[in-house]
Amino acid sequence: MSRFASTLVAFTVVSLCTPAGAQTPQSAVPQAAPVAAPFVMPPPPGTLVDIGGRRLHLLCKGTGKSPTVIFEAGLSQFTANSTYGKAQDAIAPFARVCTYDRAGLGWSDPGPLPRTHPAMVEDLHRLLAAAKIGPPYVLVGHSMGGPLARLYVHTYPGSVVGMVLLDSSSEDTFDAETALRASVVAQIDAALKTATPGVPVVSLPPGTPPELVMTALPQILATVKEEELAIDRAPAELKRPGGYGRLGDMPLVVVRRGKVAQPESETEKEWRLQQERLAGLSTNSLLLVAHNSGHVIPYDEPEVVADAVKRVLDSYRTGAPLK
Repeated sequence: MSRFASTLVAFTVVSLCTPAGAQTPQSAVPQAAPVAAPFVMPPPPGTLVDIGGRRLHLLCKGTGKSPTVIFEAGLSQFTANSTYGKAQDAIAPFARVCTYDRAGLGWSDPGPLPRTHPAMVEDLHRLLAAAKIGPPYVLVGHSMGGPLARLYVHTYPGSVVGMVLLDSSSEDTFDAETALRASVVAQIDAALKTATPGVPVVSLPPGTPPELVMTALPQILATVKEEELAIDRAPAELKRPGGYGRLGDMPLVVVRRGKVAQPESETEKEWRLQQERLAGLSTNSLLLVAHNSGHVIPYDEPEVVADAVKRVLDSYRTGAPLK
């Protein structure tokens, strides 16, 4: 997966999952696509679940005993193009593991506007109930999925018994990232102004996988914009340190990326310290380094994600501290 391809596909996959201070390549600025026939969505790989007048897409694998592992993806990610695919397959031999598409992403129907983090958490809660996937859960949050996973625990205490945070974002940096989000939103707005419904907003080469074509569809980009704006809509009480929830003695594994530019920039130093602070959210935590990964850890090193999940499950089931 190229992180710097000169299309809006790369822009949405990379820029929206990149921590503050990282540079967005100029080549990722969207170019208007020629008029084309509407794209025909491929069949969903999972199941469309009605959560009350609209549907969310859910993909589960594995048959392991409780708890069920639930992935909360980063900004712009959904089941088919998600960096979680290989990690989900690595976990399925020892646990039931589910990914899903938030409202308006992938195959899921759009949700009510404006989008907010509490609304996203409520959607997941309704999805799990409608799909009859009862607690307990282990949540795995990548990038912006980390705060959402923590907010789920805060909103539904007792339903989650373990967590893995993968190079997770944090409320500590939301305000510092305002300018970056504004730039992303502006570029999406520019692309949507000339967009044709159902037609990718950029020219894509023949043979581009359908799941990548989907990332450039106007309706999905409009949702990506909403998810960016949802960060700024977070109320002040969520943006304070620990506002998205602390975790008590819940088993928590924090995995941070190991591949960084040298010498380490101030931005990278702050990101590393942020991961250490996240590990402090629980008194039963472990901080691991994915030495061969950039930000997209589930794609780069799915085996590291599987190992982190297994450690959390073992700690929960045995009552022993993480190791």
